[in-house]
Amino acid sequence: MTVSLTIDGTSVDVADRSSVLDAVLAAGRHVPHLCKDKDQSPIGSCRTCMVAIEGVRGLRASCHTPATTGMAVSTSGEALDRVRRTVLELTASMVDGEVVSTREGVSGELRGELERYHVRANRYDPHPRPHVDTSSPFFDTDLSACILCGRCVNACQDVQHIGAIAIAGSGRDARIASFMDGPIAESICTSCGQCVSVCPTGAILPKRVESIPLVAKEVASTCPYCGVGCGIALQVDANDRLIGVLDQPANPSSNGMLCVKGRFGTSFVHHADRLTQPLIRRDGKLQPASWDEALDLVAAKLVEHRDSFAALASAKGTNEDGYVFQKFVRLLMGTNSIDHCSRLCHGPSVKAMLLQIGSGATSNSYEDYENAGCLMVVGSDTSSNHPVIASRLRRAIDTRGTKLIVVNPTRIDLCDYTDMWLRPNPGTDVALFNSLARAVLDEGLEDDAFIDGRTEGFDEWRASLAAYAPEETARLTGVPAELVRRAARTYARPPFSGSCLLWGMGVTQHTCGTDNAHALVNLALATGQVGKPGSGISPLRGQNNVQGCGDAGCLPDQLPGLQGIGAEVVRKFADAWGGELSAAPGLTATEMIEEAAVGRLDCMYVVGENPLLSEPHLAHAEEAIDRLKFLVVQEIFMTETAERADVVLPSTSFAEKEGTFTNSERRVQRVRQAIPPVGDSRPDWAIVCDVAQRVARLLGRPAHGFDFESPAAIFDELAALAPSMSGISHARLDHEGGIQWPCPTPDHPGTPRLFAGTFPLGRGRFVPVTQGPPAAELPSRRFPYILNTGRVLYHWHGGTMTRRVRGLLERSPTVRVAIHPLDAEAEGLANGGEVTVTSRRGELHGEVFATEAVRRKEIFVPFVKLADSAANFLTNAVYDPKSKIPEFKVCAVRIDRPGAERKPR
Repeated sequence: MTVSLTIDGTSVDVADRSSVLDAVLAAGRHVPHLCKDKDQSPIGSCRTCMVAIEGVRGLRASCHTPATTGMAVSTSGEALDRVRRTVLELTASMVDGEVVSTREGVSGELRGELERYHVRANRYDPHPRPHVDTSSPFFDTDLSACILCGRCVNACQDVQHIGAIAIAGSGRDARIASFMDGPIAESICTSCGQCVSVCPTGAILPKRVESIPLVAKEVASTCPYCGVGCGIALQVDANDRLIGVLDQPANPSSNGMLCVKGRFGTSFVHHADRLTQPLIRRDGKLQPASWDEALDLVAAKLVEHRDSFAALASAKGTNEDGYVFQKFVRLLMGTNSIDHCSRLCHGPSVKAMLLQIGSGATSNSYEDYENAGCLMVVGSDTSSNHPVIASRLRRAIDTRGTKLIVVNPTRIDLCDYTDMWLRPNPGTDVALFNSLARAVLDEGLEDDAFIDGRTEGFDEWRASLAAYAPEETARLTGVPAELVRRAARTYARPPFSGSCLLWGMGVTQHTCGTDNAHALVNLALATGQVGKPGSGISPLRGQNNVQGCGDAGCLPDQLPGLQGIGAEVVRKFADAWGGELSAAPGLTATEMIEEAAVGRLDCMYVVGENPLLSEPHLAHAEEAIDRLKFLVVQEIFMTETAERADVVLPSTSFAEKEGTFTNSERRVQRVRQAIPPVGDSRPDWAIVCDVAQRVARLLGRPAHGFDFESPAAIFDELAALAPSMSGISHARLDHEGGIQWPCPTPDHPGTPRLFAGTFPLGRGRFVPVTQGPPAAELPSRRFPYILNTGRVLYHWHGGTMTRRVRGLLERSPTVRVAIHPLDAEAEGLANGGEVTVTSRRGELHGEVFATEAVRRKEIFVPFVKLADSAANFLTNAVYDPKSKIPEFKVCAVRIDRPGAERKPR
């Protein structure tokens, strides 16, 4: 439905519920609108957008006036211009004109309007607010350039739903302030920079090391950090350097939001540590070499060790990188031993979901989170790991009254918004999820129609819950029975719409990780909370392209398109690729380390992964890698794994390549080259194709399957072999934006929500699971604490990229060991002081962070490596027998003051 009106005599049609300002802009006319950002709701504070409307007495703020059919609007005229000029003169009196004039190249909206209306000097007494806050490592605030438009407050409160800033005081004392007028860095600000992006005067300004460079071009791309898949625009100067990142409001995955890493964390691209030329180990040292010399050596060694070979692909590379790599491993190296970091995060989720519903991907879209009546967030510190999704969850709670259930042993940010916080004892997740399911059944809250019509195995599963009444599991789990029953009622029967179940690595990185995932899927099937709006099952994917890396075939038991290795599928790919393929599943990532440790694996090709930081029990992993006879690493930095390589090949970062990423909601999105390759680095796909052609020649085979001219051609081959993506292409993505698979034909719109009518297996399957031992490694007198691990907001996983971003490192420079204040006191540890954490496998040194977010006798350490300390020096190399994921979350440790005499245990 549209509305027709005239703007300065020109007819224009706009959508129903548009404002007059929308119509003015649609007509190509200009009026100032200093408090109205194009991607935010109207605020109506600046009064610069006033217009005259025929038949309406007085002037109206166009941003707040609804457009109606037949309306005649004038944007200029003697009286209107006089009033507008007066408003701008009053606005100008609020700021220091000299400060505003220096904001060249940043945000010239106010300056531009003053020039347009010839406001040269203040007619009124100036009253700027002389307050400067430089505490943030990412941006500075200078209130002498602030006009109190409120856009930054709106961005913080109504877009990101954080609420770190507000308008405090009144009259001439009114100001933008954080809580108690404290420094922004000491507030709840997450440094997302949303306020920076909307400021019209430069009062909030990104920090610059040098003078502000001019933007030569902007290139739309996709964020290289987590699996949310936020749209970004890379700003590039005339010297081909990234100088800034803008959000992309039209991107449906992020809706114009970014987190601190996406907006301020891309300077690693230009870090001095970037690998810029191939390196070959000679006389025990890595030394520069030519590409031909390095690639010839790699090809010869790969052929030599072809019968004892495995590969790790990168979930930070593109779909095209992954597809070419797995094709090379399978077709020329003759093995399915290729894996990636999904093994270390959501391998259990994929394993369980494939068995129960036939798909290991998130079933819903992010928009379902905002439409849900209930959100259950399990084992995920979403605000740290997936900040933009956390903003969408907070928006649902704030604007729709959505109920939130948090299941986490640690107090996380979302606990401040929750209706119910279930805090299970470590290692008791199966018992808790089974007790939730038992509560659903006890109160008759199951969805009988869904169960009867779309599932199988229900009766056997129901019988398996006999011992899991909430009253019986409360002692084991630590969660009161009434809280379990209340959560079950809310999840099964939300106040409106459906329920979304989100989970993270807090429940997967266990020896019982697959059983945990089975129990969660059982709960969703029993309540019918899948396949309908506002519902779904969502394993929140970690890396930016962990979903796509699996889709591209970088798994030991699945070919591209997540097609399981079987005779018919193998034959299809063998025919397409023109060669013989193995039908035997390959080694998983964790099995590769164990095989290398016992001498049964001689050679590895590692692309963009760092097992000597991501694997558990790092001392054991180092010994395993050192036993390899040949190791080639393809990377952008000299990682811990690259340091031990025989050959290191320099690859390009996300900003230097073309391709696609696939995010956690199955949305395939474009990655575009913004700058030339740094040094002599090359895109991963191009390096692998070059290696493949050399290997093919040594094997006497044709190399025509690796002569791709572009990533677009690679994607076309992938799409032709993967039915779920056969309707997607680079050309279509460039024209339409991101598309969610399944997308079987070029005219298919994509699939926002899976399983609306059926499951790939036909019926969903209930899988009974039972609670095993409470932990893989229990505390003892010598090691009395339980260690938990995870991520932090200002670093990404091991920190390979974020440790090379100045602001991120400034915000989180050391490993902080979270410990309960009473435990810190008992151990003689001062908050902020040094501490040593020791397990049966190793030790790390960190900084004491006394917090009640963790319970007594539990500590939390992030995965990131800082000052040569990392959690995986401590963790246990025992594995889930079903998915082969390591036990990252539960191990026994002790804590000591450095230099202190250790007390007998």
